[in-house]
Amino acid sequence: MTQPPFDLVQAHRWFAVELNNVAWDLVETPARSPDEVERMIHAAHAACHHWLQVGLPLNHQRALCLLATAYVVAGRIEPAVHYAAHCLALSDRNGETQSAFDRATAFGCSSVAAEAAGAHDRAEVFYEQALDAATKFEDADDRNVFARLYPPPPSV
Repeated sequence: MTQPPFDLVQAHRWFAVELNNVAWDLVETPARSPDEVERMIHAAHAACHHWLQVGLPLNHQRALCLLATAYVVAGRIEPAVHYAAHCLALSDRNGETQSAFDRATAFGCSSVAAEAAGAHDRAEVFYEQALDAATKFEDADDRNVFARLYPPPPSV
């Protein structure tokens, strides 16, 4: 394999950030066309791939949270549940290296994925754990973003 004519680490980091932002923007778009849904999923996977090349385990956790959330809003439940479980397991391993926001969103994406899968009791448990982690938020913006992305299950 030939050497690329650019800094590969820098390129991976740039693409990870840019694709992450594209995917989150599409997640937060109120109405997406089918093409935008596909673009959102592809961008989330591409961001995850690039973070796996140059990021820390925390970057991987955040990428998995994005994937789970993107799949929920796309209505693709099986992969949403898969990536949420993977995100939560990585969150458990990341321990103190993550922020309260990271921990809360790991539970938050697990809650919305479980609710979408019809596992209402499980969704409630995850949501309560997310709220517990959210009590440690120091930033009002974190509270607003969390509340917007991960609403309570209907039964809460």
